[in-house]
Amino acid sequence: MKLAGYIPNGAVVENAQDFRDLSAEEVKQHALYKPVVAEARNRLALFRVLDENYREWADYLQSLLHPGPVDEAAVALKLDRLLLNYLTCAHHVRAHFEASFQQRFRTDSSEQKKYKMLLDGLCQASWPFSFFLDFGNYLRHQGLGLGFFKRKVAPTAVSLELTLNAAELLNTTKDWPRSKLVPAKGIIELTGLLREFHTQMMQKYSGIVISTFFAELTPASDFYKKLAAEVRQKDPALAMGFNDNGKTVLAPNDLFAELGLAGVVRK
Repeated sequence: MKLAGYIPNGAVVENAQDFRDLSAEEVKQHALYKPVVAEARNRLALFRVLDENYREWADYLQSLLHPGPVDEAAVALKLDRLLLNYLTCAHHVRAHFEASFQQRFRTDSSEQKKYKMLLDGLCQASWPFSFFLDFGNYLRHQGLGLGFFKRKVAPTAVSLELTLNAAELLNTTKDWPRSKLVPAKGIIELTGLLREFHTQMMQKYSGIVISTFFAELTPASDFYKKLAAEVRQKDPALAMGFNDNGKTVLAPNDLFAELGLAGVVRK
């Protein structure tokens, strides 16, 4: 097997060229990491779906910042739909990995303790993260997510007000175990809070998932990135791959970026 470079053109390989034979150790590492990367691409795609849901929400908010008239009832309904889609997806991401964790580590008290400590630590470090874990439960059992919406049009600017009222939420349910919601929180600004939650999901929570389920993903990323750098040093226009008996085999060049998790905080 040889280290190769090629001009990336979607799924088409163009102008492939070989550079050197892989060492026996490199062949061994590639064989070790290949199934790890394949499983990660499949299961961590949930985070890409989550990110797409958030982009749809954020893009729709941006589209409302124009001075023309809108049907506010229709806008509020669409915001509720997009918010519900996003938070349902976030719940599914967590439920998927929680179920996998229990299947894999049900009898491993050390891993149980470690995972709980990491999740509790994230909740303590980020109130938006802990709040939306609780708020997801509110959505599933109590009502829709958009508390108050108003679009304000001024002569020089358009602004959006999306808020929740802590007292009203507490009147509906007292079940806020992680965020410890209290009336003193008052009016909660939704847009910035959701943005912070999404950042925590994509960077910190994904890091917990990777360290728990894909411990070999970071060394795999480093392995492929080093080979990709070697190829780019010869020609910056080339992507890295392998020549396996005359067939060009594609390989990750920047694994975490390709997984949609370039900003992940690795544990």
